[in-house]
Amino acid sequence: MSNYTLLDNVTHKDLRIITQYRADCGDNVASVPVFATELANVTKHYPVLFYPDEKNGGFTMTALLGLERNENLFLTESLPADYENLRAQHGWAADYVPAMVARGPFAIGLHDNGNEVMVHVDTDSPKLSTSEGKPLFLPKGGNSDYLNRMASVLHLIHSGASVTRDMISAWHELALLEPLNVDIELSDGTALTLSGHYTVSDEKVAALGPGELHQLHQQGLLQGLFLVMSSLTNLQTLIDLKNIRKHHEQQGYA
Repeated sequence: MSNYTLLDNVTHKDLRIITQYRADCGDNVASVPVFATELANVTKHYPVLFYPDEKNGGFTMTALLGLERNENLFLTESLPADYENLRAQHGWAADYVPAMVARGPFAIGLHDNGNEVMVHVDTDSPKLSTSEGKPLFLPKGGNSDYLNRMASVLHLIHSGASVTRDMISAWHELALLEPLNVDIELSDGTALTLSGHYTVSDEKVAALGPGELHQLHQQGLLQGLFLVMSSLTNLQTLIDLKNIRKHHEQQGYA
């Protein structure tokens, strides 16, 4: 359970944040929502898929981080020392961390009838500390550089939410999304199946007429299609990371 409260420099003057990405800090998730405002960075590293939202009949755009439930293959804490090259970014094996993970224990709250955006912090988060990690406030009460960075991440999420909904809705109306089912065989012979997600259909995009392509371009929604389609090549990165993890588990590292 989360317990968000408005962040202020009096109540939380001594608060610090553990910035390492770790399973015991809640980072061991197999997928995470991503936003149109970060799509160019996300698609460099992660397969971007769509998960059906049964409540509203739409889709949530997600970055795939693992191949099994509660598995984040980009957490490097369990890798041995000879994979030091993957230990960048405070325990994350890529140079871009999706905003919903990077935000840590922070969230945006709307005040004054939704007209004022303010930062909230989850006081039950295991990433909070008073003895280690990055401080949130300067000795005289100003925001630390770290907190300013987190505010930028939250702004990316807040500004991207409605844009992302509109983007996915436009693609869905053109019937560009289709179910994705992938059978995977790991190097040790283990068989896995990736299912339950949707992806952008190459064939349906190729069949779009000039008018539809022009409309998507005018709305700024065309480039995202090609970014999402190209991101499926990153599935091989997940398979490689899974094979590394399995190999070292068999060697007794885990």
